[in-house]
Amino acid sequence: MGPYYQTTTQGMGNFFDALYEHPLLMLVFVVVVIAGVFHFWRKKKFQ
Repeated sequence: MGPYYQTTTQGMGNFFDALYEHPLLMLVFVVVVIAGVFHFWRKKKFQ
């Protein structure tokens, strides 16, 4: 358990636990975030 438990809600703690227990979920989460940022950046750039 890391120090982030002191400032997060129970739901966020469970979310972090799920990511640490399933590294593939963390990879999917990172890919989704990068894809979302790229999508909005590209959309904004070409308007």
